Amino acid sequence: LFYLFQNLIYENITESVKIQLKGAKLIYEEKAAAAEAALSQISDRPEIKQGFDVRDEKRLQAMLFELGKKNPYLEIMAAVDENQKVITRRNNNKGDFLNIGEILPVSLVSGKAVISTEIVSKDLLLREDEGLAKRIIKDTGMAQFIVSPVRYNDRIVGAIVAGVLITGNPWFGNTVYNRFTVETAVFGGEPPESAFLHSSSSLPRSAWVSGQPIPQKVGAAMSLGLPYYGTLSIDGAEHLAAYEPIKDSRNRIIGSIGVSRPAAAIHSIVLQTVGKGVFVSAVIGLIISVIITLFIYADITRPLSLLIHAMDEVGKGAMDINVELKTGDQFEKIGRGFNSMVQGIRKREERLKKHNEIAKLLMSTLDLNELLSKILRIAVEITDSQMGIVYLCEEGGELLVPHAQYGTKADIRTLKKGEGFPGSAAIDNKTYILSSNQDAIAEVLEFGFTQVEPNEVAYIPLSYQDRILGVLALGGMNRYTEEKQHLFEYMANQISVALDNAIIHQKIQELSVTDSLTGLYNRRHLNGRLEEEWSRALRRNRPISILLADVDNFKSVNDGYGHEKGDEVLKGIANIMKNNVRKEDLVARYGGEEFVIILVDTVKEDAQKIADKMLDIARVNIYPWMGKAATFSVGIASYPDIKANKFEELIQAADQAMYKAKVAGKNRVIVSGEPSGKA
Repeated sequence: LFYLFQNLIYENITESVKIQLKGAKLIYEEKAAAAEAALSQISDRPEIKQGFDVRDEKRLQAMLFELGKKNPYLEIMAAVDENQKVITRRNNNKGDFLNIGEILPVSLVSGKAVISTEIVSKDLLLREDEGLAKRIIKDTGMAQFIVSPVRYNDRIVGAIVAGVLITGNPWFGNTVYNRFTVETAVFGGEPPESAFLHSSSSLPRSAWVSGQPIPQKVGAAMSLGLPYYGTLSIDGAEHLAAYEPIKDSRNRIIGSIGVSRPAAAIHSIVLQTVGKGVFVSAVIGLIISVIITLFIYADITRPLSLLIHAMDEVGKGAMDINVELKTGDQFEKIGRGFNSMVQGIRKREERLKKHNEIAKLLMSTLDLNELLSKILRIAVEITDSQMGIVYLCEEGGELLVPHAQYGTKADIRTLKKGEGFPGSAAIDNKTYILSSNQDAIAEVLEFGFTQVEPNEVAYIPLSYQDRILGVLALGGMNRYTEEKQHLFEYMANQISVALDNAIIHQKIQELSVTDSLTGLYNRRHLNGRLEEEWSRALRRNRPISILLADVDNFKSVNDGYGHEKGDEVLKGIANIMKNNVRKEDLVARYGGEEFVIILVDTVKEDAQKIADKMLDIARVNIYPWMGKAATFSVGIASYPDIKANKFEELIQAADQAMYKAKVAGKNRVIVSGEPSGKA
């Protein structure tokens, strides 16, 4: 029984550790993904492209300082030319050729951003920072590199290189432990079987020591290019572990990443469970031996045969066994105890299976809307609920906005912080379970649960690292049992981890299509939407108008008051434009102080009214530090008034009209093909 229980629990926990390894690998890739988005934005800026083209070291060095200030986890940074030669670093070291595997030449040739983990030399780190070089062991280190190529006039003129040093950095191990309560280790070296520890958590009780050799079992699996799942002896203690290979840009195995969990607690559970069974069995065995000497052998044979058969079936994996003994003696008690034991094992198996299913489903997507639908479907199904709502915290946590619902009205209102039981659950970070004899039902009906009246309602906060992400509200026709109430806590933890990953992923996606200063869409997204709306206008024979606006005398604002005040003007004008268009329209920053607005299904007369309204608002928006308003000049081009064959011709016409507005005195709107407008 000891080995049966131990193997059963080991198998389930090993599967859990595998899932937690997937979560750890997502965390490992999070910073690199965020850095890729940041590098992509910077490499797309016109002044940076020009700086690479003319090898402007001061401008590029300032760019690296800006990048490092916004992303302090990037410890290695350099600007290189198309031949991999360093133009500059933050410490002004330059002139050497950056050799980090194949990642840099691949990016420069393909013109695409590339992410890879590489073994780095002490010399490379010394050229970046002596402090980084002191962290490495045996003269080598491991780092995640991100390379973003820079294009200028349709040719690659260089690349921005950034790196996160893994060696001696506990952020990864600490983050994984905080999320999943497992220990993490990253090994690196060539060949894989001679790799050593580069990174782990900074926990005082951690079993890992910097520079420690890779465990023999893991090293042997890595040398064959295989993962390792099983038990490891670490510092004399047994652990359940899952490790997978790490490959560099040359597709070589350079190390391994894995998580582990101590087995001591598992042994304790098994020993306590089996120990009681062994003790009872020993006592009953003694009683049976006495009974055998006193009573007829045949009266003992049947119950013993039933129990032995039942134990054999359990040993084969059949957990639906139930022993029916009505002997009125100790055999009947053994039968009841056996049935209770099997039922406990079966419930634990079902609970572990359900937990694993929840984790697998939630880790299967990073799309926020899809994840919210999955969250609600899973929560309603596994808790036998008939209704549910998922609220997300928005506006800095001041609002609870419903994003998914089941068994409710179509219209559920947004709640303010602290409003109702959902608001209380969010503020107190505490689950509230309310029965029908309390005020909960009236509130439930008010907030949209109207198809059926629940007997019990649960409001479960979804929080990650003491940060409230939202609230899950569930209602059921039956009372929530104690087992289901314990399930709420586990379910909320799993949902919160997946929800946090999805929110981070969504923010990264938003960063790739928005301008960081104004919050408007960037030029990359604008070009895609222009092509879509132009095709739609041609296909449906519908009008479309393009507004091209340029801030008047913007250079004098920057020169006279500083770039921070210039940024304030750009953000102010961007807000005026955002607040005066429809949802289906699009406002984008075209570059510098230029903005583009797409007005779908809009003729030139209506487009001019919208532009005049925006300009009227700008004229009365006085900046106290400047003592006057900041105006802009607008050029309008509308299809089909302009006989354009492609949307680039429409933008060109709007640009020419805007130029006429500048020449005519600025602070005005001119429609392409019409005389100068009034200021």
